[in-house]
Amino acid sequence: MARSKLRLAVWNARAALLYSLGGWTALGGMLHYTMTSGGSLENKSDPQAKPAPRQEIHTTETALGFKVTTITTYREVEPPITRLLRRVKSYFFPDDSPPPEN
Repeated sequence: MARSKLRLAVWNARAALLYSLGGWTALGGMLHYTMTSGGSLENKSDPQAKPAPRQEIHTTETALGFKVTTITTYREVEPPITRLLRRVKSYFFPDDSPPPEN
């Protein structure tokens, strides 16, 4: 009787390891897919899909006559985990509204 309980515990541990490995592999694959360019659903040639980054250019002149130009670029960066969470949310709460007409 004790031997069968031990075998049951070992089998249960192996099954739990297998299922957890499969779950983490699926999650890692989905994260990798969303981080690579193949995972993006946006049209890269559409200029309205992603707005151009905003730039600020500051030029200052030093005491020795050198000009120093500083270009600061601001762009909207969405973390990969946010894209993943939005995609998962879209599976549970689909948006059935008609597409916008331009």
